[in-house]
Amino acid sequence: MKNSTLLGRTQLYWFFVHAQIGVGLFSLSNSVYNFAKTDGWISLFIAALIVQAVLYCLYRLNKRFPHDSLYMVIEKVFGKVFSKIIIVILLSYFILIAALVLKGFSQLIAIWILNLTPEPIFLTLFLFACLSLLMSSLTIIGRVMVLTAPIILLIPIIASYAFVYGDYLNLLPLGLADSHGIFQGIFASMFAINGFIVTSVVLPYTEGTPKQKYKVITLAHWSVTIIYIIVFLTSLLTFSHGEMKLLPEPYLYMIKSFSLTVIERLDLIFLSIWSISIITTYVIFVYCGVMGLMKIFGTTRYRLLAFITVIITAVPNLMQISTYQYEHWLKFINIPSAYLTFLLPLFLFIIAKLRRIKGASL
Repeated sequence: MKNSTLLGRTQLYWFFVHAQIGVGLFSLSNSVYNFAKTDGWISLFIAALIVQAVLYCLYRLNKRFPHDSLYMVIEKVFGKVFSKIIIVILLSYFILIAALVLKGFSQLIAIWILNLTPEPIFLTLFLFACLSLLMSSLTIIGRVMVLTAPIILLIPIIASYAFVYGDYLNLLPLGLADSHGIFQGIFASMFAINGFIVTSVVLPYTEGTPKQKYKVITLAHWSVTIIYIIVFLTSLLTFSHGEMKLLPEPYLYMIKSFSLTVIERLDLIFLSIWSISIITTYVIFVYCGVMGLMKIFGTTRYRLLAFITVIITAVPNLMQISTYQYEHWLKFINIPSAYLTFLLPLFLFIIAKLRRIKGASL
């Protein structure tokens, strides 16, 4: 892919938001609450501060290598031989997250909407919709991110209903969790917050100076953080402590409890609309994985690799995996992926600075 401007700054903003907010949003409250209790918002805020530090490293890397994506930066910093190992690990991470997003969504649909429909049927329909977007250019993908932005805005709008009718005593007691519980709450939120690394793949193809791009992704990051904290707090306002331990997707159960005059099952309508957002999240991770495959194999055959990658992510989803096994996979992957996405940009920045490696100037 040529280093030409393909994304506007507004598109970059929504590219980041869609990468962060996916299927992990619904289970976030339960995952964090199990460790940090009512202080889960503290875990989310600390995690956001850590992400902000990593975003600063990505900004400095983009400033040092303005025309290079993360894969090219890895090659320049670590050399051609060792960099291939790092790139394979990174692209495998992207593809694995895409597969987990797909599996999480298919299980969600099977449980909440199409519980009598075999998963391969609606999974096939979902992948056809993803393929049509994947086969488009990055510019078209960016435009779709902006077009589907109102779906993301539905989250805080719907959740705000709980601030009116919720029980504020459920937010107490404060300071219930110790430092260990808050730290575990940070790792429990990894699946929901680790999508920020994808921006490093598209930063060189975005208009603006590195500083302008940094401001955009920072704004997008804190927008997502506010949405996550709102979702967590409204879940607490709606459900008691005992219920929070039992409900795997508190946000969806909260929407289900809302009853309007015309609409009875608001959760089913929301999930149907939300599937569009899952498509964008899945496409982002597959796209970043394909960029790595193109780098490894030294080819420009994007569409062929994209089709193969979609098949790779679909194969695990055809297996009979229970909800418990899926959650076990997430716990197994969360900590290694956290180290990868948080430490890799830091190491790249430190080594590049110590070795005084720079890319071509803007």
